Amino acid sequence: MRIPRILVYIILSVVVASLLFLMLGSGGVVEYRRLLGYRAAVQENIDELERINRDLLAEVNALGSDAERLRLQARELGYFREGERVIRISGRERGKNYYTVGAILRRKPKTPRADWPFRAVGLALPFLLAVVGATVRRRKNRETGHR
Repeated sequence: MRIPRILVYIILSVVVASLLFLMLGSGGVVEYRRLLGYRAAVQENIDELERINRDLLAEVNALGSDAERLRLQARELGYFREGERVIRISGRERGKNYYTVGAILRRKPKTPRADWPFRAVGLALPFLLAVVGATVRRRKNRETGHR
């Protein structure tokens, strides 16, 4: 049984287009490697946030168990006991103690991928191969004198 050439061209072009799409198209190897890099960045961010959380929990525990530390922290926030005298020095800014919450990574919005070249190749390749095959067959027939 002989397979028509157009069927061979179609199968060949589908295989080539599929391989191109697998390597370079959306969801392909290039996209996969980019996502692995993003995953590593997210994991680093999670580790950083867990470290900050541990530090904050240690400080909360210390504030709950150490009365002097709690008193100093309250004074930094502007709370004083009754009867205490507060001396404020003008022209000097009070030190601020802000916590770093950590950087939040956001994934960039998905932009439309330019997969049209691969799809165009996948659609046009069978026809191009059929035309090339027909041209080669005509030349061969002319040279040998067959029809």
